[in-house]
Amino acid sequence: MKTLSKELILETAHRMVAEQGMEKVNLSKVGKELGTSHAAIYKYFTGKEELWTELALSWLDNELTKLFPFDTKNYSSTKEIIHDWFWILSESKYKSYHREPEMFKLYTTYIDGNPPVLARHLTELLSSLKEASRIENNSTLKALLVAFSYFSAPSFAENWSQIDFKGEFEAVWKLVEVGIIL
Repeated sequence: MKTLSKELILETAHRMVAEQGMEKVNLSKVGKELGTSHAAIYKYFTGKEELWTELALSWLDNELTKLFPFDTKNYSSTKEIIHDWFWILSESKYKSYHREPEMFKLYTTYIDGNPPVLARHLTELLSSLKEASRIENNSTLKALLVAFSYFSAPSFAENWSQIDFKGEFEAVWKLVEVGIIL
């Protein structure tokens, strides 16, 4: 048996949620899978809610790894940077929704459905966008995030397969691009 650690618990819980769904996984089952009791998991997490929140955040960080930090060295304009930053955000969410629906559901429940954790996630996104674009105005950054929320917010995920995702993204980009004054 491997030494119990926070990372091992998260890895095991991720696999179990992806295979069985979050409704069928609890701390006792994770403990059993690890060859330990659920009480041992309490040394690392205060309960299921903390474990699921941390799992959702680590999964999301992994899905959005290209944004943290966003590499701008091959770009010739700020508009290109903004376009690609939002496309990577949108495409990452789109692909993760289809590739790992149970993890996307966990993310939706424990990040999007938890205002303090969602605020933390949005702050991290805005910080990455600010650093990449060098736009200092927070209102402008937030407006850009809102403009592309249809392509990245989990509440719209069920619609993504019913549209020309890339085509509609580009249509919104054309509207937004005109208003970006640098």
